[in-house]
Amino acid sequence: MNVVQAVKQTLARAGVPPDHAGVVVGVSGGPDSLCLLHVLRALSQERGWKLHVAHLHHGLRGQEADADAEFVARLAAEWGMPCTVERADVPGWARQAHLAIEEAARQARYVFLARVARDVGACYVAVGHTADDQAETVLMHLLRGAGLAGLRGMSVAAPLAAYRLAGPAPRESPAPDVAGLTLLRPLLEVPRAEVEAYCAQHGLMPRFDRSNLDTTFFRNRLRHE
Repeated sequence: MNVVQAVKQTLARAGVPPDHAGVVVGVSGGPDSLCLLHVLRALSQERGWKLHVAHLHHGLRGQEADADAEFVARLAAEWGMPCTVERADVPGWARQAHLAIEEAARQARYVFLARVARDVGACYVAVGHTADDQAETVLMHLLRGAGLAGLRGMSVAAPLAAYRLAGPAPRESPAPDVAGLTLLRPLLEVPRAEVEAYCAQHGLMPRFDRSNLDTTFFRNRLRHE
């Protein structure tokens, strides 16, 4: 599979983003987000997109997470991209809001990305969900008893306002205004195996998040077992 062409076609069918648009790219340092950033960087040369890298340290995984944040900041500098790196107290947020760590991390991540988009004047936020994530999401919804709306899974492009973002942001400020912001999933039609092959082909060295092996998390349990 030509991943660059696949992403180009996926975004073209969704009609986003327009030329010269500002796009905040959520980069964890893992293979999915690293592939996403590399692909969007290649496409931005012809589309004129203004990319801004954003990485959130979740306050989990200690020194490994510190190294992830340093990796993303260094990579963005090497590729000549502006970058915002911040830290959130996800465990504290989870306790305060009575949320599972997974949900607290998701909330913190999207609040952070939305606020960065507002800060830099971007209208789009891109994340690295793949076709495998889509399959897992639909199955998770099925197992939880979702209706037809839930079984549709994720969209390539969706208003960020459709997501329930509440609670403290990483800087303990209110959730940002998400009106007019669009969440993009450019890799949604690309299998994870193709993402990993792309990283190997282009000499990209993604970070490994050991928490992805923790089967106490529902998605990990579904993925591995």
